[in-house]
Amino acid sequence: MSQDNRLLPLPAVDRALERPLGDIAQSKPYGVTQADTNIRDYLFVVLKRKWLILALMLVVTSLVTLQMYRMPSIYEASTTIQIEPKRASVLQTGKEIVINTGNNGTDPVYWQTQLRLLENPALARQVIKTLDLQNDARFFAGQSQTDLMSSLRRLFSREKTPAQTAPVAPVDELPVVKEEDVKGQQLTPEELARLEPYEETLGANLAVDPVVGTNLVTLRYKHTDPELAQKIVNTVADVFVYNNIQRETMGSEKSADVLASKIADLQLKVKAGDSEVLNYAIKNNLPQTSSPSSNLEGEKLAILSRNLLDAENERKNLQSIYEAAVKETDPNAIPLVQDSKRIEMLREKIEDLEQKRAELLVIYTPEWPEVRKIDEQIKPLKEALTKAPREVLSAMKSRYEAAVARENKLRQSFNQQRGTTTAQNVAEIQMSRMKMELETDKQSLATLMQRQRELENTTSDRTPNNITVTNYGRRGELIGPPRVRNILIALLLSLGAGIGLAFLLDYLDDTVKSVDDVDRYIHVPALALIPSNRSDKRLRGKNAPAEGHETTALALIDDARSPVAEAYRHLRTSLLLSSAGQPPRTILVTSSQPSEGKTTTAINTAVMLAQTGADVLLIDCDLRRPRIHAHFGMPNGRGVTNYLSGESDLESVMQPYDKLPNLRLMTSGPVPPNPAELLGSDEMRKLVGALSERFTHVVIDSPPAISFTDAAILSTLVDGVMLVVHGGKSSRAVVRRAKQQLLDVGAHLFGIVLNNVKLESHDYYYGSYYADYYTDDEPDAPGLVQSQKP
Repeated sequence: MSQDNRLLPLPAVDRALERPLGDIAQSKPYGVTQADTNIRDYLFVVLKRKWLILALMLVVTSLVTLQMYRMPSIYEASTTIQIEPKRASVLQTGKEIVINTGNNGTDPVYWQTQLRLLENPALARQVIKTLDLQNDARFFAGQSQTDLMSSLRRLFSREKTPAQTAPVAPVDELPVVKEEDVKGQQLTPEELARLEPYEETLGANLAVDPVVGTNLVTLRYKHTDPELAQKIVNTVADVFVYNNIQRETMGSEKSADVLASKIADLQLKVKAGDSEVLNYAIKNNLPQTSSPSSNLEGEKLAILSRNLLDAENERKNLQSIYEAAVKETDPNAIPLVQDSKRIEMLREKIEDLEQKRAELLVIYTPEWPEVRKIDEQIKPLKEALTKAPREVLSAMKSRYEAAVARENKLRQSFNQQRGTTTAQNVAEIQMSRMKMELETDKQSLATLMQRQRELENTTSDRTPNNITVTNYGRRGELIGPPRVRNILIALLLSLGAGIGLAFLLDYLDDTVKSVDDVDRYIHVPALALIPSNRSDKRLRGKNAPAEGHETTALALIDDARSPVAEAYRHLRTSLLLSSAGQPPRTILVTSSQPSEGKTTTAINTAVMLAQTGADVLLIDCDLRRPRIHAHFGMPNGRGVTNYLSGESDLESVMQPYDKLPNLRLMTSGPVPPNPAELLGSDEMRKLVGALSERFTHVVIDSPPAISFTDAAILSTLVDGVMLVVHGGKSSRAVVRRAKQQLLDVGAHLFGIVLNNVKLESHDYYYGSYYADYYTDDEPDAPGLVQSQKP
């Protein structure tokens, strides 16, 4: 291996290029302003926390999306009514004529009064009672959130506006509850309290919008059920028209008005009865038709009854068989025992064996081996034959118990179903009574309507209604919620929150991550910046071969062209130029806390110094957790502790390294119980002095400075100390404390080695160049020989 000539004296300008990588990375290219640097820094913070920002965006947007699609869809149905000025009505009673001029429709008070009546809670109460909404589960069902699966189905399916349907029936066919029947005097406090949430919900979702410049008023109602929204808004209009008719005919003694009032009452009663019967049937799960096949509960009861009878018969049969077998004194007399094929087979085998035995006894004695062998075969068969009846009896018992359990289970199911069927029958009787009353009311309504038609043929004196429904509402149209808009807002807000959180975390991050942090917070020179393994692979390029060890302890030996090796060359240069005049001879490598890479740095520093041709000795003075011998694969039986314990042969504790002849190793040796006392002894001082005169450079690995006093003791024996800091892991306070501990004992601190730094693409300005430089397949120039030195 040839000597590295890069350490020859250089001009001042060229020597400036031998700065640590961190200094080069922190320098600004020509033409880059401070504003560009700040923008680049902001972009770096965002890119460094990009996964946090993306995760926050994903979580927030997903939660908002699920919440939006869990919210039920809102439909709106609208109805238009016309409020005309009151017309003068002429009523003839015998020979007298009564003229009712009413209020002038142009009066703003009259107009505002009608609008307030549309928002009157009594009107909402009439609508609720008319439609029987207090017993309609759909009214409040849409207010609750849907389950997760329904939300996902709504998310991945396009929701369509329902098709338009025909208008509902006009007002004269709608039975309406009277306004007097829903006032406070007619309802108990409990009924009013029960209707209050329905009134509030209906009033909150009902909008009354006058059409400017006309006598038209648009009623809009929002609900999650489009059909129910249509039904409610149309009923509000009909009830309002009905109330106006009631007020106009109030106090009238004409038979037509009285008859109309009775018809309206009956219509209300019939409508309420229809809704009550329907809601009662739905609430009690009653069949909608009178067909026997629709009575599922009855069929279930019949099936359970048949199954219970079969199970009871089966249990009785098995019980009689089992009880007879238990009472039998001779088990072999049990019918199932006699029919057992296994017992019959055992008996046949025993008979065959006994027959063979009898044949052998004719010639031989009972002690003959063949006879005894047959006796041994007969014995287990007889035992099995003796046990077989008990096994048959046990099987009979098991079948009997299983039949009893099945019968009990069927009886329990039968009793439950009988209770359900009985309750349904009671409900059907009640519903039949309700239907009979409803049919009676319908017949009475038909009779009154016939009398009304007869009366209309005899007189035409009727007060016209000045409020009419001009346009009945159709099925509700989808109007919300604005899911896409809210999701986009959540996406933008989560993006802003993520960026803000990234800057907050970067502000709260107290770790040393760059050379700028070392200069700004530690106030110590940065000797070099060592990239991590991940950054090393990235700088090589995607197509670069994966070479080297998992750690960087011997990175220079395996791949001298790696970015890690190049970083340690910069460390060597910085170290040799760190002192004016003669380069340092004794160098201590330590860290502020464990697992920061001090051993790796010590090994690579010694290797790099040895590659210059200088005699280098690497000493493992970490007597608490020695690691150098493991990295080089050498034994650790003899080392520093042996020499400090009194062994005078220095050569016997130093080991050569085959790949670098001018590199010698001195391992720690056996771990002592008192490392600090050994390292602080006069023998250690004499050892360091003797080795510094013999070798050009002596690199010493020591324990962490914060945890133990070993590094502080050794720092007083060497020319200077290199403090290794794990980039992005070691806090500034810990590093400053380690620095202060070393300075307090008078140590000379060369600088800080920022180790295992995760570099991004903009951290190393030569990152892409480095990868291209080593991956491009360029032919060697003629007459040149490729260098083999690292």
